[in-house]
Amino acid sequence: MKFVIRCLFSFLFLSFFSCNFHYFALANESNQTPVDPDKITGDKIRFHLIRVEESPKANLYNSPALEFELAKSKLFKLSRTSKLNLTYTTKTGTDSAGISAVMFLLTLGIFPSFVETHSNVTFTLMDREDKKIIRDYTYPIQGRRIVSWLTIPFYILLPIFSDSVDGGSNFETSNVSLRMLVEAFESDLAKDCLENPELLETLRNKGNESIDL
Repeated sequence: MKFVIRCLFSFLFLSFFSCNFHYFALANESNQTPVDPDKITGDKIRFHLIRVEESPKANLYNSPALEFELAKSKLFKLSRTSKLNLTYTTKTGTDSAGISAVMFLLTLGIFPSFVETHSNVTFTLMDREDKKIIRDYTYPIQGRRIVSWLTIPFYILLPIFSDSVDGGSNFETSNVSLRMLVEAFESDLAKDCLENPELLETLRNKGNESIDL
């Protein structure tokens, strides 16, 4: 029993102090050409953000970092009083590390521990008063977390060449995954607005209206 407890504490210690390397991929990323939001001229679309949490604990695809990524957008503007709601929901699953976690422990953090995550993320634009959905966009996203001392050079160097990876000591949240999701949503909405000017006018008009708090 004492051996099991020691092993558990050793695993937690190594997991905390070793480095995490994350890689993310959107399922439909390679099939679409991104649309530059700069093509949408005029006022930004204002909306009230509702972030629906899966659990009290932040995860890779649903954390307060979402607000930060949306605030950087060229197309959107956060507004608590807007009559346009943007609801952000996620449904995430995680595959356990399995045998790789045991090998990670036995090799004192040298053998990598692999954990895969998969999620469906939905952005829903809705009229705040009548609750009618104007548009919704769903993105399947997958991630792989590799935990090992050997990942240190990878998480330092690879982000220079790829915008789909990040790393460090924090394995529960990731700005990279949220940035990818926001950029995909931004691009798809910009594409729809360019193809349908009436949609853009509707979103702007509804966004510019204010609701009493």
